[in-house]
Amino acid sequence: MNLIAQTDVARETYWGITSVEYAVFYFLAFVTVAVFTYGVYQRFARYTQGDGESFPRVDNLQRRVVSAAKIVLSNEKQFNRDLYGGLMHSFILWGFLTLFIATSILMVEEYAAKKLFGLSFWNGDFYLAYQFMVDAMGLLFVVGIGMALYRRYWVRNHRLWDRHTSLEDDLFIWTLFALGIGGFLLEGLRVYSAGIPDHEVVSFVAYGMAL
Repeated sequence: MNLIAQTDVARETYWGITSVEYAVFYFLAFVTVAVFTYGVYQRFARYTQGDGESFPRVDNLQRRVVSAAKIVLSNEKQFNRDLYGGLMHSFILWGFLTLFIATSILMVEEYAAKKLFGLSFWNGDFYLAYQFMVDAMGLLFVVGIGMALYRRYWVRNHRLWDRHTSLEDDLFIWTLFALGIGGFLLEGLRVYSAGIPDHEVVSFVAYGMAL
């Protein structure tokens, strides 16, 4: 079985999706991005207002942004306080970011490379590496969500059940878990329906489900 030498391997981008479902998908995606953007705008508007004290909050903006990005992306403060929590948040963060980047790559392929330039790069070695990375980081994402569910519902950490929590928190975590598991189930079904081709072994989670 020669995986890397296969230059024509690829798959259908919108497998099993009708034109109506395609339109609904992009409508919901647009609404989601719009709501997220508005939420980010509101949050930053609050940060810049402060509490009326004469204190520079947006001075040295470049240094502040770099420092904040370093803290967020490394989860260093979380690791300093709680190793389990640090690993959990890192798995969720980097898994989610990887899946987001993977989706963005598909968008560039479908709506820029193909439609504007008539090119396709989502095949061959790039496709194989892409599939492996998405499965690996998607698995970490699901593991991270599983760790969060364990801490919330089995350990019942007191910080997760104080007056600031609500049913929205439960809905949020279970939605993320369903999205992660659902993605692997759909991918496994796709691999199975394609006859479990050898090159799909790089999608090791979905490939295992399809066997």
